[in-house]
Amino acid sequence: MADAQTAVTRLKGAYGASIVEMTPINGTPRLRVKKEDLPQVAHYLHTHPNLRGALSLLWAVDHRPRESRYEICYLFTLAERKDWLLLCTDLQGDDRLFGSITPHIHAAQWYEREIRDLFGLIPAGHPDTRRLVRHEHWPKGSHPLKKDFQWDTVLERTQGQYEFRQIEGEGVFEVPVGPIHAGIIEPGHFRFSVAGEPIMQLELRHFWKHRGVEKLFEQQTLTSAVPLAERVSGDTTVGHSLAYCQAVESLLGLEVPRRARYLRTLFLELERLSNNLGDIGAMCNDTAYALPHAHCGRMKEQVMQLNDRLTGSRFLRGTNRVGGLALDLSAEQLAAVVGELDALGRDFSEVGSIIFANASLTDRLETTGVLSERTAWDHAVMGVIGRASGIDRDLRRDHPFAAFDELPVKVPLYRYGDVRARLRVRGDEIHESIRLIREIRSRIPQGPIAVEPTRPPAAGSWALSAVEGWRGEILYVVMAGEQGKIHRCKVRDPSFVNWPAIQWAALGNIIPDFPLINKSFNLSYAGNDL
Repeated sequence: MADAQTAVTRLKGAYGASIVEMTPINGTPRLRVKKEDLPQVAHYLHTHPNLRGALSLLWAVDHRPRESRYEICYLFTLAERKDWLLLCTDLQGDDRLFGSITPHIHAAQWYEREIRDLFGLIPAGHPDTRRLVRHEHWPKGSHPLKKDFQWDTVLERTQGQYEFRQIEGEGVFEVPVGPIHAGIIEPGHFRFSVAGEPIMQLELRHFWKHRGVEKLFEQQTLTSAVPLAERVSGDTTVGHSLAYCQAVESLLGLEVPRRARYLRTLFLELERLSNNLGDIGAMCNDTAYALPHAHCGRMKEQVMQLNDRLTGSRFLRGTNRVGGLALDLSAEQLAAVVGELDALGRDFSEVGSIIFANASLTDRLETTGVLSERTAWDHAVMGVIGRASGIDRDLRRDHPFAAFDELPVKVPLYRYGDVRARLRVRGDEIHESIRLIREIRSRIPQGPIAVEPTRPPAAGSWALSAVEGWRGEILYVVMAGEQGKIHRCKVRDPSFVNWPAIQWAALGNIIPDFPLINKSFNLSYAGNDL
């Protein structure tokens, strides 16, 4: 299998006339490709047996007023070495058309629809031209990430109707669920097509709570936007704020102190621990198994209270800042953390033995909501969901950040792709988070916890940052603007990638099992909708 440099060599050999230039960005090769040739180049990168590049991110940039052009960028992760490779192409002047890669790479489908909605750029040849982010009440021509669209614009409401895909035939019924749900849950619409009991088709309709997060970033300075990143998805405060801080620190040329990198790792694992405990309990609750649900809820609350004692926030808000951390922990606090988590680990081991010894629970979980490895690969699924379906990716190991270059991670991997596999990945990660925190306590160095910026970045420069959050890969692309402001901030929560895949995991199951399947994915509506 090839690394990034070998991939560049292969692409130059196959499509040399299509490549305009090659320049690295923060160590990642970037190939600028002629617009008309990009779909074929992307197809080659995705399908060549020695490359097998998975689409990790696709985003657009409006370079006005500095330059009269749009830029579209495609980040691929190569299969074996997990190296990154970046393809870019330009739309000059008033050009609004670019070739869709969705017919070649299924994972591009939502990205390209998002670009059409937010920038007004049209992916020619895309098989689905319906709106995605902009619901039908948005006026025609409203594209909020164009630079001539003001962030505080109040849109007039227009009439429109979303055209759902329909299956026709005798005995076929549609069952709409949401976007308003009977409980404390974010809005999402699920439309099932059934004939008898099995689900024949599931179609999602999300983006009911689009908040304009990426537009709001453009009103911030590089060093003031951390609180906004913390609120992209409230249960992933550390993951999103860390990804944002790392991108800005790269732009500013800051080397974060080693102690701060260790503490960032600790806070990230505490966030992973509390959420994985909550998810396992909630999955048991959806099978009416109340005992482990109660115990997991108790243990999650222990971790949340620990977070509060350490930082003043149950969700660990206010810990990350550009340049390092806003607070330090004493040796006594670190010892107390390890002592409490050691006891919690013993508790969870006992609960885990109860969970996996229950035959009726196993019967509900096994073969329910199966996401095959091939389907997961086609959708570029990641995180817990991917690792339960045989996708061996984890940024903590593949692209180490924070202190993970000094703290090797044991990555759990299962191949049967059902609800039980997703529960097992979470259980393994609970034990691994506790082990990592124990390692952090024994190896953390002394020293400062933050550094201050000394120079502004050049306008137009940009950086990519990646963090393995508890749901999966969080990606941020931050481009510097004039006078220390943000020109563009692309946010990619793993939920945006994994939501389309749940439509396939539901097929062949019955509607009463969908809450369990959905909980085993446990994706963020806010992180998806932005």
